[in-house]
Amino acid sequence: MSDVSCYLLGEQAIVVNATCLPKSKSPINQRLFALKKWLDSSGDFVDVVPAKSSVTAYLKDPRKADAWQNKIQAHWQDLEVAEVKPTHHHIEVFYGKEFGQDFERIADELQLTPKQLIELHSSVDYQVQFIGFLPGFAYLSGLPTALQLPRKSTPITKVPKGSIAIADSYSAIYPSQSPGGWHLLGQTNTTLFDPNSASASLLQPGDIVRFVEKSC
Repeated sequence: MSDVSCYLLGEQAIVVNATCLPKSKSPINQRLFALKKWLDSSGDFVDVVPAKSSVTAYLKDPRKADAWQNKIQAHWQDLEVAEVKPTHHHIEVFYGKEFGQDFERIADELQLTPKQLIELHSSVDYQVQFIGFLPGFAYLSGLPTALQLPRKSTPITKVPKGSIAIADSYSAIYPSQSPGGWHLLGQTNTTLFDPNSASASLLQPGDIVRFVEKSC
């Protein structure tokens, strides 16, 4: 496996890192999603956590670490990317006004009308790249270049639950109230995280998200 690194993190975690791959390489994220699915299905791991360009897998039995490193290295190129079947989600959004405190500022800054801003943000399919920052907080890739802005220089202390936000090359939804430095476009009533459900996080790595404008 010459194009990724595979190493131990402590005694029980295995990290598969693909940061060294060129951006033009065949869909590395899809292969990482396939790797997660394969490791999950083995029953040997407590948790398998994908990130932007890596997967960290936590073993139930640390004695299997060497064997799993060898398996991953041997099967990396054979992972069936086509077997990964993402779930598609349509997330209804109330844009602007009291629902998105940065909406008008962003429209002015990007020289867009409110309608153009909404159309741009809701015109594409986003893919869940990884979950982080908060339980159920999904980093959604696919944000149109015309909407890409750096994060705020000064975060705010209370971002409302369900806020739809953008920053850098991502969009996201805040699953709960928290501090945050992303630009807020709107809000959804969709529950993103429920610890009492079978799958606590609604959005899973590899899933596809489409935002749909909703009127009050």
